[in-house]
Amino acid sequence: MANMIDYLNWRGDLTFAQSPMNEIDSLILANLSYVPFDSIVPSPWERERITLREASHAFWKEREEKQLLQEFSLIKMAPFAMRRLAETKRFGDLYLMKYQNSVSKTEESQFSALCIQMEDKKYYIAFRGTDDSMIGWKENFKMCFETVPAQRKAVDYLNYVGKTCNGPIWLGGHSKGGNLSVYAAAKAKPEVQNRIMEIYNFDGPGFSKKMLSSNGYQNIRQRIRKYVPTASFIGMLLEHDEEYTVVSSEGRGIMQHDPISWRVLGTRLIAMPKQKKDSRLMDQTLHDWIYSLSLEERKRFVTAFFHLVEESDIESLRDFGEKRWRYKLWNLQRSIWKNPDLKQMIKDSRHWLIEEFSRSLTPEKPLRRKKKDG
Repeated sequence: MANMIDYLNWRGDLTFAQSPMNEIDSLILANLSYVPFDSIVPSPWERERITLREASHAFWKEREEKQLLQEFSLIKMAPFAMRRLAETKRFGDLYLMKYQNSVSKTEESQFSALCIQMEDKKYYIAFRGTDDSMIGWKENFKMCFETVPAQRKAVDYLNYVGKTCNGPIWLGGHSKGGNLSVYAAAKAKPEVQNRIMEIYNFDGPGFSKKMLSSNGYQNIRQRIRKYVPTASFIGMLLEHDEEYTVVSSEGRGIMQHDPISWRVLGTRLIAMPKQKKDSRLMDQTLHDWIYSLSLEERKRFVTAFFHLVEESDIESLRDFGEKRWRYKLWNLQRSIWKNPDLKQMIKDSRHWLIEEFSRSLTPEKPLRRKKKDG
């Protein structure tokens, strides 16, 4: 079954003037944001721009394919997809600009965005999802109880690009990047918000009920396009009220989160009539578990867990590709069980998850434990 790379082989010779942007184009551009363009694509404060073809050449001039393939990384295939993009007529001459990439231990924030200029001064802003850094993953979990720095940075970035670039704007992102694209659009200045054509959220987390009822969100709600795989976990976290499309994937389990695994047909992602039963049950179970905890309990859990991750000298998922990964993982596990509060919370959470999942399987829906604030 075809994926986004096969789409390039079929559609790559057509420019955007010949064939307007579709959902697969958006997925491809969102995935492009995972490429580390540091020192290649000009920053937001520079007026220069570079074609995708030129950026790909500069990237591969400094990197070795074998080394990238050996990395333990969830996003290591993005540069390989970029190289294929650069070879096509459709994407090779697109301009890349205003690249921003920052990871701050002080703010506990990971943020990256890229502006892509298409023909006729049309712009696509791609927000990067969670990378391999533990700071990025911690920020992801913090979304369960507070507004995170990356969301505020996404708003500032969109407003800045909207001020400096005149023309219609598309937004998109995968995973956390999908959440950032929606959040930025909802909080953007009216003059920028009015120029937004569509917002693509590819398996990104949802929002709080307060956010969903806000005027800013309601203003852009009809322009949101959300897609999740059948075994979605990240994309079904928190609340979501927009209609979403369930797409078919070649992956299994959590690997369905990888956009390269999503199946395509023509200019569309292959939609499933409904999510698989076991996936729906787990989605609801995880959702109920998160909302069974108070905001303070969520904060305590995330803070305590990632404190131990830091003490175990784990800074990135790449650490698990090193020779000492078993030792680091064992050290983390030992630290968790030495922490009485965290140990008890994990035990309570595990029991709650098992109980909720078991209840989901019964024909008659029982009374649920009352949910706490948040």
